[in-house]
Amino acid sequence: MTDIVESHSERQNVPLFVDMDGTLLRTDVAQELLVRAFKSPVAIAAVLSGVLKSGVAGVKRALADHVEFRADLLPYDPAVLAYVKAARRAGRRVILATAADRKVAQEVADFTGLFDDIIASEPGHNMKGAAKLAAIRAIAGQGGFEYLGDSAADLPIWRDAAWRGFARVPAKARALATGEAVTLVPADDKAPKAALWRAMRPQQWAKNLLLFLPLLFAHLYNDPASLLRAALGFAAFSLCASAVYLINDMLDIDADRAHPTKCKRPFAAGALRPTTGVAAALGLLLAGVSIGFALVSVAFGMVLLLYVALTKAYSFWLKAYSTIDVVVLSVLYTIRIVAGAAAILVVPSPWILTFSLFFFLSLAYMKRYIELARDTSSGRLPARNYYAGDLHVVQTFGIANAALSLLTMAEYISSNAVQEQYQAPGLLWLVLPVMMFWTYRAWMWANRDQIGDDPVAFALKDRISRVSGLIVLAVVLSARYINLDWMLP
Repeated sequence: MTDIVESHSERQNVPLFVDMDGTLLRTDVAQELLVRAFKSPVAIAAVLSGVLKSGVAGVKRALADHVEFRADLLPYDPAVLAYVKAARRAGRRVILATAADRKVAQEVADFTGLFDDIIASEPGHNMKGAAKLAAIRAIAGQGGFEYLGDSAADLPIWRDAAWRGFARVPAKARALATGEAVTLVPADDKAPKAALWRAMRPQQWAKNLLLFLPLLFAHLYNDPASLLRAALGFAAFSLCASAVYLINDMLDIDADRAHPTKCKRPFAAGALRPTTGVAAALGLLLAGVSIGFALVSVAFGMVLLLYVALTKAYSFWLKAYSTIDVVVLSVLYTIRIVAGAAAILVVPSPWILTFSLFFFLSLAYMKRYIELARDTSSGRLPARNYYAGDLHVVQTFGIANAALSLLTMAEYISSNAVQEQYQAPGLLWLVLPVMMFWTYRAWMWANRDQIGDDPVAFALKDRISRVSGLIVLAVVLSARYINLDWMLP
């Protein structure tokens, strides 16, 4: 990089043209705005109107006018930034040359403060390929120019340029761009695949183990057909859940970029393009729903569609409303149990559903409590209707729902249904202190900010939580199969 930077002095009078999407930025702003436009009916209407009036350029202007974004949060490429800054120090003229809308390009240029001029799209004039080359020639004249780009669409410009710069350009496109060139950011064909896998969050699939709870409490774990349907249901739910994660991350990209840890997520960091995310989400959703209806049961497929619809309603609208958001989160976890029952064609126990609603409502409040406790500067959670003054109220509601879940468990253990299904129902009382220990410990750790962002994810990774879960499972199976009548006088 030192040699590259020093070369600027040799080209002091040669203007440097820098592409924005994929070069200066590790993302495509128009793609991001188009995905986020689906959160607003007004934005969708504006996009459709833009298509009719001015084609692609009209869409870009409609997105710039109706979808907010923050230039200060965009993922700028450090290598390209360093190169541009070095060119500025050497006294070179630097121009931002992009097919993005001028409004978007202007905000990026204003934030960076690195560009002398802008070439960008206007309504009726999409500044891409030959159109961009003509605009570059008009500025550069006959003296030659240098161009930094990232895609095969830039080939006409590279062929005309005196010097070429590559950022994540595939080998085939590099070979076609003949002449002197420098690679600022090498292409990595494996990086998008790895980023997509991370964005799918396979570690979160463990949450879908809730689908096996009806199998456990219906005592059908010895039935191969039921086991197979439950396993297929788990796979279908996991695929759809990953599709939901992809869509949510694209919709929440600005909030994630402003977050201290979520900013490392693939979409927020610019490691994954929105077009890839949309295609993957649609594919995963289609695969999951197809498995659900064709290989599990129609009832399961309907529950799966309900889950997807509710998650979308949460992502688009419901998460902005305090209390409603946490109730929906608890319902989404409980739907997994309903889906597990639908997979094996049994009626879910109302006791388990009631316990699940209270228990996961407590964890949802815990999640909001952690976020509020950490965000002490703004006084309000971004995109959430919670204020700093709500902290202790949220904590109280969370602990109260934890207590209600334990009370529900105690009522279930003492019910007639348990007495009939278990040989040693008295052993189930051992579950209660284990759950009390785990619940109160979790809230204590949340108060100390030792849980992380997601209490459910914490429970899956925490060694003591896993041991507690194994103890509960062992007690339930022992109560089912161990006969303690011989101990009676």
